[in-house]
Amino acid sequence: MKKSHKLFLIILSSIFVTYFIYFHNRDVKIGLVGLGDGIASGETDYNIDGISYNDYMQEYFSKKNLLKFYNSDFAYKNYRLHDLIDDINNNVHGAQSDLEIKQIIYKADILTLSIGEEELVKKSITNDLNKEVITQFLKEYDSLLMLLKDLTDGKIIIVSFYENSYLDKSNVIILNAELANLAKKYDCIFINISDLMLNRDYFVSNKSIYFNYKGHENIMKMIVHSV
Repeated sequence: MKKSHKLFLIILSSIFVTYFIYFHNRDVKIGLVGLGDGIASGETDYNIDGISYNDYMQEYFSKKNLLKFYNSDFAYKNYRLHDLIDDINNNVHGAQSDLEIKQIIYKADILTLSIGEEELVKKSITNDLNKEVITQFLKEYDSLLMLLKDLTDGKIIIVSFYENSYLDKSNVIILNAELANLAKKYDCIFINISDLMLNRDYFVSNKSIYFNYKGHENIMKMIVHSV
């Protein structure tokens, strides 16, 4: 075979591979799942859910025509870490979708996780937050990530803890350092929002632990940039 024919076949093959990759990937859409407590659901100081960073992500991917589905059945106020673990082990159904939680997690391409801020704040208010409690909490967090990694090949985004009027800086530093280590252990993405949330413009009041739409919007941007 002449060299010119060989070159032609190589070029033709390259073009075919390029087009195959393009057409294969152009319709790939994202299944977005948000897990967590009131931070993940956009809880406000008025005891109702507002627009969360998960909702902003839904809007972002929808506008780009990249959203396959969005599920936040297991993101709501006062949802505790061991509640989520129990729900996974018992494979409970979501209140809105009526899908089993394992099925929801399995289908996720991007799964965000923000849980424990409310739980630890409550313990801090009652002076029950100590080293032993934090150690046990982190062990449960490890168990949760193990469960999630067994259920999904999607990207797991861990949203950090942040300082507020009730959760002090020293505990936040310890918690986030350990969460970052767990993220590496389980090949997750760790989003540290602790510095971002020092901006009081992102809260309704100085006593609030829930951020406003500006805070959620900026967290969304951090997550989208990371994936």
